[in-house]
Amino acid sequence: MSDLHLEASVIGCLLHSGLTPDAVDVLNSVDSSAFTHPFYSRLYSEIKRQATHKKMIDALLVAEAMGNEPGIFADVMETAKTVPSVSNMKGYAKRLNEKAMISGFARLMETHYDKITGAINHDLAVEQIQAFTRELMNINRPDDEVQPVRIDSLLDGLMDTIDKRISDGDETQTVKTGIWELDNVTGGLNDTDLIIIAARPGMGKTELALKIAEGVAQRTVTLGTEKVKRGVLIFSMEMQGEQIVERQLAYASNLSVSSLRKASHLSDEDWGRLSNGIGQLANLDISVVDATNLSIDQIRAVATRHKSRYPGLSLIMADYLGLIRKPSAERNDLAIGEITRGLKMMAMNLHTPVVCLSQLSRDVEKRPNKRPVNADLRDSGSIEQDADGIWFIYRDGAYNPDSPAAHLAEIIIGKNRHGPQGGVIYQEFRNGHFFDTDQAVAAQLAREKPAYGGKHSGRDF
Repeated sequence: MSDLHLEASVIGCLLHSGLTPDAVDVLNSVDSSAFTHPFYSRLYSEIKRQATHKKMIDALLVAEAMGNEPGIFADVMETAKTVPSVSNMKGYAKRLNEKAMISGFARLMETHYDKITGAINHDLAVEQIQAFTRELMNINRPDDEVQPVRIDSLLDGLMDTIDKRISDGDETQTVKTGIWELDNVTGGLNDTDLIIIAARPGMGKTELALKIAEGVAQRTVTLGTEKVKRGVLIFSMEMQGEQIVERQLAYASNLSVSSLRKASHLSDEDWGRLSNGIGQLANLDISVVDATNLSIDQIRAVATRHKSRYPGLSLIMADYLGLIRKPSAERNDLAIGEITRGLKMMAMNLHTPVVCLSQLSRDVEKRPNKRPVNADLRDSGSIEQDADGIWFIYRDGAYNPDSPAAHLAEIIIGKNRHGPQGGVIYQEFRNGHFFDTDQAVAAQLAREKPAYGGKHSGRDF
């Protein structure tokens, strides 16, 4: 394979595959200087710029960005067809790096040979040898070594991103949960975020997660020149897929799950709601994996294939952390750390946010104020370190049925890497589902003591 054919093969694989995990590895390990042909070097730089700032590789958009020079559009599209085997993209990249290393070594030898042998004294010769050695280390590196990116490359195109945020308004590149107050505090989910939703059993973790899933799936995302529906992939290791859908249908129909399980008692109005709920869910791009005892590697493999098949995938959800198969480790916290790090890496590699549910320690129940804090997370150290966001759910009604806030649920922001933390978002909890509510009124109710004069478990304001 000639050098130019090899360069064209690497470029063609990138244009053909899109921003897959293999493509990310190639872009991180191959420098544009490895391409000897000016056209391929420039084309590779544009692909890398688009991948960095737009989180995508689209042949048409790359061709348009290359300019209006005669024939350049056709040349880019022709290069996109140069794909001997996309599955061997990393192999072609490895070979390209090796060729670049050989060429670089030869140039280095030519540059320093005369300087070393022609040095007028011993000290100058040693200096030239040391300079040669330093430059040789830069050339003789592992083929898959990640290359640092200079800040000017990161700045390039940033204004385009900012302009897009202004023009899009609320429809920014972050993934919206569908809960306006939550999106306002967090800014939405970034495409590499790991979010932990944690609560004691019965607080509604799964219900909140499903509400978010539906909120995400109701929106669209622009891929290339077309808009597609955002997709959601749910790993349900506690409930079967049918149970997940039943809960979603109950929420969409504004009915309780228990009423769906007593279908013979549904009224005509209930059946009308049910019909509307089915219509609301039928066209959403939500997929469920209900296998149990999955390892983090299995979850990552399924998610990677799904993202490749459905590029609109915008959210991955795991229910829940404690049911993911633990890797072998000396301590439980180390095993949990491997899982949370694996989830974070999956988000980064697939450019898709991950939401994982988690149980809280029983210690919450032992204190008067039962609102959760980060320390209540089981093996909280690794979770706090890897998570970009930690959201707790607290319902006063679970402990104080007569509380003025018994019908409310609090989403407490325990960690928010991209903004303020410690805030509370209120939702009405009705029929086992979360609904929007007036924040000011809810906050006031949460401050009030129970009407019967009993001991309130909330904060002292």
